Amino acid sequence: MANTAGQAKSAKHAKIHEAFDAYLARLGLRQTKQRRVIVEAVLQIGPHVDAEAITAQARQLDSSVGLATVYRTLQLMTAAGLLLEHSFNKDRSTFEFVGPDREHHDHLICNQCGCIVEFCDDSLEELQEQIARKLGFRLKTHRMELFADCTNPETCTRRASTKGH
Repeated sequence: MANTAGQAKSAKHAKIHEAFDAYLARLGLRQTKQRRVIVEAVLQIGPHVDAEAITAQARQLDSSVGLATVYRTLQLMTAAGLLLEHSFNKDRSTFEFVGPDREHHDHLICNQCGCIVEFCDDSLEELQEQIARKLGFRLKTHRMELFADCTNPETCTRRASTKGH
């Protein structure tokens, strides 16, 4: 079963690389080793990652990758529709993969430890639809970001695991 999950993950990674390659080709840009390394770094780290963390991961794969190249590549990936840029933290942007197979979700962000929790609540989704209809709109898309504090910051189990966020 682990092999099947690994194959699915590998296939997903390949699709993202192919989509980015195709986007670059449409712009007349070439795929470079550094761009490929940056895409792979984002894939390895996972959702809700900032440019500094991506740079650190990319440098483990290729020490020649610089922060400016990471920022330029993230802008290209965002324009390609592969990444969504969030401004959860006023100091820096956070990126996450998007795409047709990515399920809708909202975010709860801790003001104290920076932990980002994805959630989806069917009753909340229906309420948003009802509100839109009541106000004379047909909801097409939305993004919800809730900011909160850990209920007990002294014993927050997420603090240690989110130091890099």
